[in-house]
Amino acid sequence: MSTSLGIYLQRAAGWGWLLLCGIIPISGRFVPVPLAVAVILLLIVFWRRRPMVAWDVLWPLFVFYILHIIGMAWSSDLDFGLFDLQIKLGLVLLPLASAAYMSLFPNGLHRSMVAFTVGTFVAIVLSFWKGYVCFRSTGDSGCFAQSTFSFDLHPSYAAWYACWALGYWGLCAVENARQHRSFLVQGAIVLVLSVFTFMLASKSGVLGLMIVALALGIIHFARLAPKRRIIGVVCFVGGLVVALVVGGDRVAERMRAAWQAVEVARSGDPALYASGGGSEMRLVAWQCSSELLGAQPFGSGTGDVKHALVECYISKGATLAAEKRLNSHSQFLQGGVALGWLGLLSSLLVAVVPLVVAVKRRDVLLALFSVLFMLNAAVESVLEVQAGVVLVGIMSGLLAYHRTSYSPHPKDQRTNA
Repeated sequence: MSTSLGIYLQRAAGWGWLLLCGIIPISGRFVPVPLAVAVILLLIVFWRRRPMVAWDVLWPLFVFYILHIIGMAWSSDLDFGLFDLQIKLGLVLLPLASAAYMSLFPNGLHRSMVAFTVGTFVAIVLSFWKGYVCFRSTGDSGCFAQSTFSFDLHPSYAAWYACWALGYWGLCAVENARQHRSFLVQGAIVLVLSVFTFMLASKSGVLGLMIVALALGIIHFARLAPKRRIIGVVCFVGGLVVALVVGGDRVAERMRAAWQAVEVARSGDPALYASGGGSEMRLVAWQCSSELLGAQPFGSGTGDVKHALVECYISKGATLAAEKRLNSHSQFLQGGVALGWLGLLSSLLVAVVPLVVAVKRRDVLLALFSVLFMLNAAVESVLEVQAGVVLVGIMSGLLAYHRTSYSPHPKDQRTNA
């Protein structure tokens, strides 16, 4: 391959990757074509450049995928099994593409996050437009919450994306606290993302926002001088007040509904199975998943996991859950239903291994992404859908090469702040 052709290939691969990162927060309908183009081009680059793969972070994704291939051996629904393997293929191809991208652009994580955040802000604008159109025709303030507000993604995934972008730019703001222009821009990004997350009224999103706020608060107080700490506290409290004003009532209502569903489940009330509430159906899915894991130590098979869950729903009289063919609504339980205890373990490793590596490296970004993944994987089957697979594949691949250590109290900032 000629040098000029190689240069054009690298440029095309780089722009294709950024386009992919910018589109995934907007709509899953637009992802397949840029996903295929970016991966194919970067895999060609990977073949030519042979970059090193950070296996210490990435090996659980490959183990997870291989186990699902093996799970086809005791599956009767091969069509669904092959479809499932196709969805999960990004978990092995995207980290390799990330390695190729990072070999071309050492600052590839920042470039990718800029594109990802631009896409997130486009999604925010489109969400407000969608909410406004709904409100204009119905007059219902609920148009600015949950699925009627989120432009295309499920609110839980939109909130996950926003929390991750918020965490990244929040850490950048802490790092650039002495550069006033950068600090203000990044602080504004954090404020907008916080308000958007609250308005989505996703329970996992609000918990994720709390985790990010706690992490940023600890780092902020560890790194900055007292005067700047006061500024940070004022900004944090102001942002919290704004978020509560625009979405506090809706979030509180969602939390109360979730608690009531738990109380119904604990009392053994059969009304749990007839309910169409999201929290109630999630609890039914967890119950069935736990029972199936206990009954089938090797799982139902990659292709038969949906059938096993639907049969359990029908046996309990959970008609709505059966009609919707709900998955486990927990990636850890989903892995267990499909592949038994090994599936549960492999799902846990996808979250735990990067977190352990992050602690060893003192890499806050990798740790934060791992914790957010763990939170969302606990309440959603995030590796069963494109929205979860693409985010995990891309960011795990990029963060595997990120080794920045956020050490507290750097000497230069203590003396010059």
